[in-house]
This record gives sequence, structure tokens and C-alpha cells, in this order.
Amino acid sequence: MATFDEEKICKALPYAHIEVHSQIHSTNDRAIELIRQTALNSPAVIIAESQTKGRGQRNRKWWSGAGSLTFSYVTSIPEKQTENQPIAPPGLISLASALAVSNALRSIEPTQKFGIKWPNDVMLDQSKIAGILVESVPADTNRFMVIGIGANINNSNMPALHDMDDRRASQEKTTATSLTQVSGKSASLSETLIKILIELKKQITIAIDSPQEIVDRFNQVLMWRERAILVNFPSGATLTGTCLGITSDGGLRVKTKDQVEIIHSGSLQKIDEAG
Repeated sequence: MATFDEEKICKALPYAHIEVHSQIHSTNDRAIELIRQTALNSPAVIIAESQTKGRGQRNRKWWSGAGSLTFSYVTSIPEKQTENQPIAPPGLISLASALAVSNALRSIEPTQKFGIKWPNDVMLDQSKIAGILVESVPADTNRFMVIGIGANINNSNMPALHDMDDRRASQEKTTATSLTQVSGKSASLSETLIKILIELKKQITIAIDSPQEIVDRFNQVLMWRERAILVNFPSGATLTGTCLGITSDGGLRVKTKDQVEIIHSGSLQKIDEAG
């Protein structure tokens, strides 16, 4: 039996270009190839039952196992600002994508506590359940956004993240989880995919038309807001401070002892506070 019901997916997105691969190097790479080699009409969805060279944030490998949902969604956003249509910052598209995944998973398991660890790790309690990689590809008049998503749906026996990726900093002890681990039930990957795609379209539209609304929504589900955090930068440097929330372009405001810093790249850890 096929993992994905392609007919149902096509019916839910009648105008999208849809591909389902049993195995592929990377759904994001395939999406970028389509943009560069064809007259691709947005949107497009590239789905993989298995990825051999999946990529995550900061050049990390993206681990995926049996029961996971792995796909890339391609959409386009205006490249030029008009009087009534400002350009949505790429950082907000990333935040909107995380909101979409979180909302879709919450609709399946409404009693569970979902949150987002900036910039776009979707968490269930303190464990990671989905990751997102957004890549921007310029075109003639529009800019394509390739949104790669890996969500743990029917996976079992999830390893710790530092075991899943040898590039991950050893001090990060975040665990991973899946919907089936917390609910004891399996979910339809096709129906879960459709829920996420519908939410992606909705949240990205909001990011373009009402960017402040995305900022406000994201701040409501932002993990560790008003808590002490450690920021690990790609350079290896670190910053300690208090998480204040999101800026209008998707950056993170961190209050240090001297000032408020705006962070646009890095990974976060919560600092356990005594008392």
C-alpha cells in the first residue's frame, strides 16, 4: 500500500504541481531544480517517503525515519513593493511556516501543548516534533520560497537530537518526539500533509498582507519568552540574556545586562533558573 494518497492530495490542491517520490536526495533540492529548469507555476509540493541527503538549519543533516512526513512546499511572493503591498521579510515567512505546522498538528491533537522554539522548531512540550528549512530563490518578477518541512508523525522510539545529528552542539540535550508517541495512535500522513498545506497557504498570506499579525501570533506561542536563554551563534560565540519576543522582521529580541540585542541567526537553549 502506498504511503501517500496522491489522488486525495491532488484533489485538495487542484492547481498545484505535486510530486511523490519513494526516495530522493532532498525535497528542497528537487524544488529548487524545478524552479530553475522549468516554468514552474507556484505552488508546488514535493513529497518523499525517504530522503537520503535531507538538510536542516545551519547545514545540519535532517534525520527522518519510517512514519515521518517529509516534503517541500513552493510558493512565490512579490519581489517588488507596491503602494498597497509591502514586501514580506523572509524571516516572517519562516515564522509563518512554523505557525502553520504548529496549528495543523494542534488540530490533530488539540489536548497537547505545542510551542515554537525560535526561529522555527515546532515543539511538543520540551521535545522537537518538526523542523523547517526555508530557502529563497529569486525569479524574474517574484521570489520563490522553498519551505522544507520534516514532521514526526508516526515515528516510534525517537532518539535524542544529539544522536540524530553529529553536527549538533553537544550541550544541546533536546529530545525528539512524534504524534504517535504522545497519543498512542497513528495518523494519516496524507491528511496531515493536507492540513499543513492549507495552514501554510493561510499563514503565508497573512505574513504578506498583515505582517504584524504574524508577529503577534508567533509571540503567543514562542517558547521561553521572558525566560533566561543561551544563544549559540554559527560562529561558535554565545550570548546569555532574557528572551523578549519577536521583531517585525522575524528577529529575536534578547535583553542582556547591558542592552537589548536583535538576533537573526542562532540556536537557543533555555537556562535553568535557580529558585
